[in-house]
Amino acid sequence: MWKFHRSCGNNISLENNCTTAKRLNPTETDGDGICFTNTPLVNGTVYEIQVDELVIKWITSLGLGVTTNIPSDLTEIEWGVDLKESWILLGTFLFKNGKSIGSYSINMYTVQVGDKLGIMKASDNTLHFHLNGIDHGTAFSNLPEVVYGVVDLGGRCCQVSIVNKESATVAGAQVAIKKSSNFSGRPADWNVQTVCEFIESIPDCAPYVEKFRSEHVNGAALLELDKKDLKEFFKMPLGLAVNVCSHLKKYEEKNK
Repeated sequence: MWKFHRSCGNNISLENNCTTAKRLNPTETDGDGICFTNTPLVNGTVYEIQVDELVIKWITSLGLGVTTNIPSDLTEIEWGVDLKESWILLGTFLFKNGKSIGSYSINMYTVQVGDKLGIMKASDNTLHFHLNGIDHGTAFSNLPEVVYGVVDLGGRCCQVSIVNKESATVAGAQVAIKKSSNFSGRPADWNVQTVCEFIESIPDCAPYVEKFRSEHVNGAALLELDKKDLKEFFKMPLGLAVNVCSHLKKYEEKNK
């Protein structure tokens, strides 16, 4: 189980045994909210946080990445992109040692409360970013062997919590295993978030969760979908489409 390092930005309050980071006075100041992992990253392990709270006053938001700096040696670092020897995703831009070197498929400025973001340093010394359980591919390459994770609570993002789950090694990387969920109530009454959790709980369906979220599929809408819809619109293989329909039918019958 990892935690946030006690060396952090002046505006940060660490709570829940250093597993929650909160930026103080978030409507008055948008910076000095940098946090670090308490240990160097382990290759193949996904270090995941959940966005707990946002404020709408600011344009910028959360920054995420790694640094070779030992957190306890740092002083007066207001922004993650100011770090020397750092690799940071801010907005859609990738920053190496404070200089923009390209763009990425995740936009950190549009994350919402409840979104889960992760970083993973692979054994080939590449850095990957995850959004809601989906690996968006290589962002940086040729990283040093020893790096610490960086979480920069800037702008709109003012509180995050660490997600520590049971884990298992798959294809050389540690990924979270979602525990079985008891989806209460009639499926017709599920909101979009519950639908997303339901889809994610079905084996091999996690990559499709964001599509359900972006299309605002609630329980009533989900019940209107059939195997053909799931195949054609959500691009699911037939086997997965059948599995989704089967699981949904089970919960519908259970809650009649």
